[in-house]
Amino acid sequence: RLLAHHPANGPLWWLCAHAVGASDPAAAVRAAQRTVARDRTAERLTAVLPFPHDEPIAVLGWPETAGGALAARPDLDVVVVRPDRPDPGLRSRLGAAERPVRVVDVTEAMASGATHLLVEVLATSPTTALVPAGLTDLRWGLPDAQCWLVAPVDRILPDRLLATMVRVGEAADEGSGTETVALTDVARIAGPGGLDSAVRFPARLDC
Repeated sequence: RLLAHHPANGPLWWLCAHAVGASDPAAAVRAAQRTVARDRTAERLTAVLPFPHDEPIAVLGWPETAGGALAARPDLDVVVVRPDRPDPGLRSRLGAAERPVRVVDVTEAMASGATHLLVEVLATSPTTALVPAGLTDLRWGLPDAQCWLVAPVDRILPDRLLATMVRVGEAADEGSGTETVALTDVARIAGPGGLDSAVRFPARLDC
């Protein structure tokens, strides 16, 4: 019932999968909480972002993990691209950011000359990522920017579970706010193990 109301919430799918598949669901939820608390995806992304770097870094929206990593790098010129779908929490997250950022639309982003585009996944499997809608157009407008997907530990699902998540979202008419991208089509995936290629990323997974 929870998933029916939040079909595009990757962390909720991850948590429910841990709880439903466990002999002791309560213990599994507590273990999942500890796993999320130990996740160092943001810190590792902060460390691998280019330095020194004079050109802009673009990020789709201001999601928690990618935003936290960029907030820790005041030396970077950050361009926040407004998502296609309205994000009610975007203004408050930007307001809480401890650094100035520029908020632009897709057209302005295309003129920014960004060298990197960070996109935090809604969920990902070893082969495919579910991302906010608009990424395809944004990548077309930034052909020279390296696309890095950001995949915190609670967004990483097995292939079959991600396929179910996508199918449920489409049935619930949530598919219009999301799209999928093959991991082989992006430059890097920033996850719990650091910065990986699509070939190395599956070897780091614990789905």
